[in-house]
Amino acid sequence: MKSVDLLKNKGVMNFTPIFLLIIAYSFLQGILFEYVFKNIVGYNILSVLCSYIFPAVILLFSVKYFEKTTFDYFGFSKENNLVAIKSGLGLAIFSVVGIVVILLVSNNISLTLSKGLKIGIIIILIILVLIQGFLEEVVFRGYLMTRLAAKKGKWIAIILSALFYIVFRMSNPTTSKLDLINIFLISIVMSLLYWYFDNILVIAIFHAFWNCISGVIFGFNISGIRVSASIFTVEAISDKQILIGGSYGVEGGIIATVFFAILGLLVYMGLYLKMFRRIARNK
Repeated sequence: MKSVDLLKNKGVMNFTPIFLLIIAYSFLQGILFEYVFKNIVGYNILSVLCSYIFPAVILLFSVKYFEKTTFDYFGFSKENNLVAIKSGLGLAIFSVVGIVVILLVSNNISLTLSKGLKIGIIIILIILVLIQGFLEEVVFRGYLMTRLAAKKGKWIAIILSALFYIVFRMSNPTTSKLDLINIFLISIVMSLLYWYFDNILVIAIFHAFWNCISGVIFGFNISGIRVSASIFTVEAISDKQILIGGSYGVEGGIIATVFFAILGLLVYMGLYLKMFRRIARNK
């Protein structure tokens, strides 16, 4: 991976205190916004600003003035960006729509067009949710995982970044054992996709549009957080919450577990095929 090679050549500074500070801050503000500030005006905007944009600004400041690196060190690429965007968007549409269709056909949920739709609010929510999902991948995979990989190696970096992400998500409401398993699994798959495409845009777009499509379009909770407005309203018909994902959202259901397990296996096989082809070319 180019960003990891760049970091190895440059030498990686001790980034642990900065990242732990961001995790602690995000965990604390997540609790505050869920249990203290939930009913204030502009909750969604303030939550995104405090949860993602402020930590991202801290991180960018650290990278610019302490690491003295560029966006290349986050996994951004100057090549094949259109392919990366299309791949991330395609994965998001295929996965969310596929899971929703399965739930509809199996009579586990119903979808109805939301009444009193306010287009302005929907547009604002789409922008905020896209920013949130995009920045999460930049922070956890683009920043944390690449620096861990440069110091500790690929697989340790993938596992540790997934564990950090679980800690980050534990501040969300309604986090069950299956939710945590899926969070870990999704983190592993996102990391594998990043290694396969060698471009952070793929997983940043995937994550951003997964949240946007599942939450703002279909009306599911996003990682346990209720979206204040959506194009459709989803209602559970059956009591099989393990399939639907319960109050956590579609990523908390067993269907999402199966989907990401299959996707992870396919990407893992793809990584080894790329490696074998590279070895064959060098012979």
